[in-house]
Parts: sequence; structure tokens; C-alpha cells
Amino acid sequence: MAGDLVISTINGGAIGTKNVIINGNFGINQRGVSGTVTLSAGDYGHDRFKAGASGCTYTFATSNNITTLTITAGSLMQVIEGINLQSGTYTLSWAGTAQGRVDGGSYAGSGLTGTAVGGTNQTVEFGTGTLSLVQYEAGSVATSFERRQYGQELALCQRYYYRNTGDCFGMGQCLSSTNAVIFIHFPTSMRTAPTALDTTGTGSDYRIAHTSTATTCNAVPTLSNATENVAQLVAYTAGSLPTGGVCRLIQQAGTPHLGFSAEL
Repeated sequence: MAGDLVISTINGGAIGTKNVIINGNFGINQRGVSGTVTLSAGDYGHDRFKAGASGCTYTFATSNNITTLTITAGSLMQVIEGINLQSGTYTLSWAGTAQGRVDGGSYAGSGLTGTAVGGTNQTVEFGTGTLSLVQYEAGSVATSFERRQYGQELALCQRYYYRNTGDCFGMGQCLSSTNAVIFIHFPTSMRTAPTALDTTGTGSDYRIAHTSTATTCNAVPTLSNATENVAQLVAYTAGSLPTGGVCRLIQQAGTPHLGFSAEL
């Protein structure tokens, strides 16, 4: 009905819709970058932000829940998915001394405008200087930065990248005495089915838990298949798995992770 409040949701929670930049406060850092962050062209640092054609080097600090990046070399960009854009004028704003641009145009200070085509991806990019509170919104006037709850911002980021960490990665079944199939369900539907697996550590950092014991892996897990909602992995051991038995892929040592990317 006219006049009713319309609330957009993700995973059951209300979200703001003004800012089409995701993680504009740099509060989500699933890849765990730290110190001086040095990225090659196209590599990601903080969620949804990747290095430009010349790479990017930056440091960052957080005060009062505002994270400020200091870009010392190269550039940092975000590709905005076209599904989140409508045709018309948009305004890019931020805090800090860095200059920005839209779709490879001229660099300028905060408050510059760009023209979006609904359904077409668009790129915003920032050069050297300080940078925080990035916003891209419909219209020709920059307004106050839109803040979303941490869980909402994380869910938006996990559409493009999800890092699975912790004691238990997923459950599955032992296919033979040497390998098991493991299923990992994503916390939100990803943009597209991931085709590569980002891993860390060695095989001995992982174990396959079965019956009343666990067998150390002899190789890192590999991605067998995936949809937008679930990944199928294969985990490997030298032997002793109970064929057909239910199992779990768990952490053995260190801090291993399994990362899935559907980035633009």
C-alpha cells in the first residue's frame, strides 16, 4: 500500500539499499590481510576491493569502528555488480585524501559523479592517499555514509568470497580407504558457482574424523564440484578410512582455511 515502509532483507535481516558499494567501511577482512598489504594486479585485500592494473600497496588502521586505508602505491578498486545498479547518475563519495574515478575516467576528489547503465557492471577506483567510508549512490548529491550491521555487510561480502575456518569444515562420506567426499554449505548463495579453492597449509593440517578416531590427511583438500550454495571437496589420506562411513573434515594443526571465490 502507498505509504507503507518497504524493508529490503538478506538472510532475514533488514539492510540499507542506498550505498551500492559493499564493505565501504573496510570492516570485513575475510582474507586476513595485515601490516603492509602488497597486492599484485587483480589480487584482493579487504573484501570486495582489489588492486588495479599496477597493483596496490596500503596499510590500514581502525579507530572507533572506522577503518582508514593509506594507499602508498598503485590503486584499489571495486567492481560493482550490474544487478545492483539502475540506469542514471550516481555519486561517488568518501573520506580522505585519495582521489577516485569511475570506469577509468579522470581522477577527482570526493563527490564526483558517474553514469550507470542498469544491469552493467561498473568500476570505482582510488589512487594514493587515505581512504575510508566509500559510498556510491543514485543521484547527483553525496549524502551521509550508510552504515549496515556487521552481519549484514558480511553476508553481502560472502556472495563474492567465503572463507571457511574453524575446527570443522564440513561433513561427508568416506569413498574408499584413502579419500572422502566432504560437503560445505555456504552461509549465503554466492554470485556464481566457485571454480577454485583457496587453501592454506599442508595436508597434515587437516584430518578426517570417522567413527571414534581421526586420520591425518596427506594432501590439502581439492574442489570436486560446486553450485552457488554448496561445494563438494575430496580429502585424502594414506589409508585406514572406513569405506562408506560418515566423516568430518576437521582441523589438525595450525590455522588452515578453505576459501571460495565468486568475485567479479
